[in-house]
Order: sequence, then structure tokens, then C-alpha cells
Amino acid sequence: MLIARLQSLGLVIGPALFALSPLFWVGGHYGMVGGMLIAVATVPWVYGLIGEYGRLRPLLPRVAGLWLLLVLLGMFGTIAFGLQGFFEGVFGVADQTALDAFADYPPWGAAVLLLSGPVFPLALLVLGILHWRTRLSPRWAAGLLCAAAVLFPLARLLRLDLLAVAADLLMLAAFCVLAWRSWPRR
Repeated sequence: MLIARLQSLGLVIGPALFALSPLFWVGGHYGMVGGMLIAVATVPWVYGLIGEYGRLRPLLPRVAGLWLLLVLLGMFGTIAFGLQGFFEGVFGVADQTALDAFADYPPWGAAVLLLSGPVFPLALLVLGILHWRTRLSPRWAAGLLCAAAVLFPLARLLRLDLLAVAADLLMLAAFCVLAWRSWPRR
């Protein structure tokens, strides 16, 4: 019961830390504090998502296993983006210069950021769909998660602070419901 409760808490702590990151954006970039928050948020969040895998596995064993693979790959991309923001802040290159530097390493930059980065919102969208289908959470909460999964990358691409905060708060609300539903009761 302790592990399940810690995993449920991870579903709240991870998105909550993540939701703080846009508040520290520097010119549309994560910056040192925002990047650190993103990287740190992934630890409790992935721990909580592993708990969701445990809930989904008996209902959809193959799909749940493939979804967990998406989560892990997506979290790798999330950590990479967080660390990119952190190091941009540390080295004072939080502008287009940092992104232009990846042009010298096209396959590696693409693998680290462009391929793995969008996988995390995709994994969240799939989680919303799985919750909708299995009814592990109310359909409105699954819909919230799907909406947040779509708004999340849109806010980052457009670099709109207000949209990023809204998307992250929507995601936090959806994960609070998931955490409540997964909280073990006696």
C-alpha cells in the first residue's frame, strides 16, 4: 500500500513541479530554474506513471507495455529539454544561438530533442485514451488529460507563457484526478 500511495503522490508532485517551469521562462526558453524543475519533475512523475502502468496492465497487457515504453522514451526527451534549458541558463545562451548549435549535429540533435521530445505528450494522449477506454478514471478527467496533451506541445512551440501555464494546470488537474482514483483505500 505504501508504494501505491507514493506512486499516487508522484502523479501530483511531478506535474506540479513541471507546472512551475513556465513561470521561470526567460524569453520563451526554460532557463536555469525552469529547466531544473522540468528535469527534477520527471522523477516522481515517471514513478507515478509506472503505477498507472500497474493499473492498466491487467486490463490491456500489450497496449500498457507499449505505452510504458512511450513514457520512458518521452521522459528521456523531457529530461533532455529540461537540461537544455538549464545549461542554456548556465552558459548564458538562452536565445536562438543554442538551438542553432544543434545544426552542427543533425542526427544526434534530432534523436535527443526532435524525436524523443514529442513522444511525452503523445504518451500522455495515449494515457488519456486508455483511461477513457478502460474507465479507470471519469471520462471528463480522461478528456482533460487528452486536451492537456495537445495543448502542452502547442504552448511550447508557440512559446506563449499564458498558454503553457494553462496547459500545465490542466494537466495537473487531470493528474490530481488520476492520483485520487489510484490512491489505495483500505
